[in-house]
Amino acid sequence: PDYWELFSAGLNGPAGSDNAFDGIKPEKTTQLDVGIQYRDKALQAWASAYVGQVRDYILFDYRGMSTQADNIDARIVGGELGVAYNLNSNWKADATLAYAWGKNSSDGEALPQMPPLEARLGLTYQRDNWSAGALWRVVDGQGRVADGRGNVVGQDLGDSAGFGVFSLNGAYRVTKQVKLSAGVDNLFDKNYAEHLNLGGDAGFGFPAETRIDEPGRTLWAKVDYDF
Repeated sequence: PDYWELFSAGLNGPAGSDNAFDGIKPEKTTQLDVGIQYRDKALQAWASAYVGQVRDYILFDYRGMSTQADNIDARIVGGELGVAYNLNSNWKADATLAYAWGKNSSDGEALPQMPPLEARLGLTYQRDNWSAGALWRVVDGQGRVADGRGNVVGQDLGDSAGFGVFSLNGAYRVTKQVKLSAGVDNLFDKNYAEHLNLGGDAGFGFPAETRIDEPGRTLWAKVDYDF
């Protein structure tokens, strides 16, 4: 447990104890990870997955007058799929899909602060010193939530809506050391908020129980210098 977890101890410790470690036990995870990769001249593909049991998972409850942390048992499952394909010498397409699932085994409820299903579709073009790319990020809504519960850095704020964001970028390598890049993120000025979202609770001046929207259409440029 870190400082905030120890000194937000809840009901597990003996009454009147001045030893923070009597209140919160360290987490113990037993997890199995598997993965596979494939590669040839044109195609790259990969898949990974995990399943785990967490004993004494540290769960924060933000619903009272003060934050409280207790130990629970939890189950976690997740995976990621990815593929990249060279269409020809200039064009390349890629796609990834990621999913995570968690359950509060002690209460039979959803485990909070779990990201929703997410896909990323990309297309890039490169010729000589020029390159350009497009990225479409598609995120599903999240309905498996535990309102007012979470961890030391965030809490669930109810169900979240899905969204899709499209971005473009381009670059030109002036020399071996210098590269110029520019792009536009959220090209269609989509109004959206991430499910894992915390705007307050740390003196930032934002409300602690309101999702903060992500930036709208954003133009950017940068210079990279390698030495």
